[in-house]
Amino acid sequence: MRQLVLIPPESVAQLRGKEEAGIGYQIVSVELKDGRRFDQAIVSEGCIIQVRGYDDIPFAPHEVAFVAVNHRDWNFREYSDVRRFEKSRTAGA
Repeated sequence: MRQLVLIPPESVAQLRGKEEAGIGYQIVSVELKDGRRFDQAIVSEGCIIQVRGYDDIPFAPHEVAFVAVNHRDWNFREYSDVRRFEKSRTAGA
């Protein structure tokens, strides 16, 4: 089961006025308190539900400093970069 990560309340308020990438979700950039940044993540209903290139969310809610909409193109429903990498690795074996 996938983990959901709540975003800070001030980020939720900031996202409310921004355009959605699709029905009920936004593509965002997430910056963590330690300076790490994830430029393509999906936010829906105040939660980060997926991060590009990861099967699970690679951070905890308390690590999130802020979230900002960026709408960088990514069809997250079509495929996962992680699964695509695994398929290409096993095809050559």
